[in-house]
Amino acid sequence: MIEYLTTVGTLTGIFAIAGAGLNITLGYAGVFSAAQAVFVGIGAYTTALLGPRVDGSFLVCALVGIGLAMVAAVALASTGLRVSDEYFIVASLAFQIIISTVFASWYSVTKGTDGISGVPYPQVFGIELGTHGAGSALVWTIAILVVALTAVLRRGAAGRLFFAIREDPVATETLGRSPVVGKYAAIVLGAGVSALGGVLYAFYTGFVNAPTFGYSLSIELVAIVVVGGIGLSIGPIIGGAIIVAAIPLISLLDLPSTVVGPLQQLVYGALIIAVVVLRGYFPATGALRGRMVRRLAEMRPEPSGPASGGKVTS
Repeated sequence: MIEYLTTVGTLTGIFAIAGAGLNITLGYAGVFSAAQAVFVGIGAYTTALLGPRVDGSFLVCALVGIGLAMVAAVALASTGLRVSDEYFIVASLAFQIIISTVFASWYSVTKGTDGISGVPYPQVFGIELGTHGAGSALVWTIAILVVALTAVLRRGAAGRLFFAIREDPVATETLGRSPVVGKYAAIVLGAGVSALGGVLYAFYTGFVNAPTFGYSLSIELVAIVVVGGIGLSIGPIIGGAIIVAAIPLISLLDLPSTVVGPLQQLVYGALIIAVVVLRGYFPATGALRGRMVRRLAEMRPEPSGPASGGKVTS
């Protein structure tokens, strides 16, 4: 029982990190991506393939995995952001389907549905974390660090730009800020954070296969962000605790196996609907929009010289 709870708790931290990446893209900048699982998969496959060659160096696998995910995110953003937000959703879904097919079909590299096993334990500063307890500690240390950094991002100039783009991209553009550049940054940064979750997933489970990173994972990450609170820095941990941890614990109840699965899906769907409905009773959008646009206006440099309206004396 203790081992099961430890595993569930660690997976909660891993998917909270992956959800934090989507929270930057969707929660901060308002860009809905249906391909977030792709970036998690890139981080995981990078670790599975590179880990044995670098003796499980966590730093090397993380840097390479994050870098490759960001490159993939640039490719997605370069094509998807040329169209409206509605078409970007379709473009990201197509991207998810294409990369999922690559994961499943490129057997010589990914081993398809059979998967890659034997991922070594991670090494941090030359110390091998060879137990589940040590792996769990690493996951939650990074999860807390990610939440702290995203909170700093949220309160900084970049975060204010993201929120202004989400609330009113037209007003943001009139203030001299490019919504497209801001969306690029949010997509790429979110991809890197989610890839870090994939790196930790591969190290902790020691096994990676294609079905894990399908469209269902992208939907699960959206649910984590929505249930935890869109745009809240701590939201992915709250959502992860509910979606990844609390709902699977239903299986521990003394219920027939034919009931457990449907009950989990019922609770899963009811939570998402409840959150969406309850958000309608807290209409803070207008106040948030005004506050973000005012803050963005404060970031503009004040005009100087004759353009400021002062008199020019001879």
